[in-house]
Amino acid sequence: MKNLNSLGQRALARRKELKMTQREAAKLAGVAHVTISQWERDETQPVGTRLFSLAKALSCTPTWLLFGDEQQNPVPASELPSTTQLTDKHRELIDLFDSLPESEQEAQLQEMRARVQNFNKLFEELLQARQRQTKK
Repeated sequence: MKNLNSLGQRALARRKELKMTQREAAKLAGVAHVTISQWERDETQPVGTRLFSLAKALSCTPTWLLFGDEQQNPVPASELPSTTQLTDKHRELIDLFDSLPESEQEAQLQEMRARVQNFNKLFEELLQARQRQTKK
């Protein structure tokens, strides 16, 4: 993917590469389509969980969206697996989950949500530290 100078330019280029409308991207990211438009025009920037949601919707990393790191370039759209295809890890996770009693399934979901939330907080702190360093 060519060098893009801003988060908005990277988000727009990635969305178009994925052949997605703003409404489709917004639905996947859990925001209004107007919000996607504002981000793509660099009027505002996603932060916190919205940044992670946008990255997930665009099948890329938050780091690439924020900084355009070449080593973090997203997988080309043509190489992404179909959304209906599950990897071996996904299948194993589902099989293991389904083998648990319902009460344990809920406990595992809660634990995984907490772990992801903690990871997101840590990652956000690291990104903020990196942003402070790049401003110097």
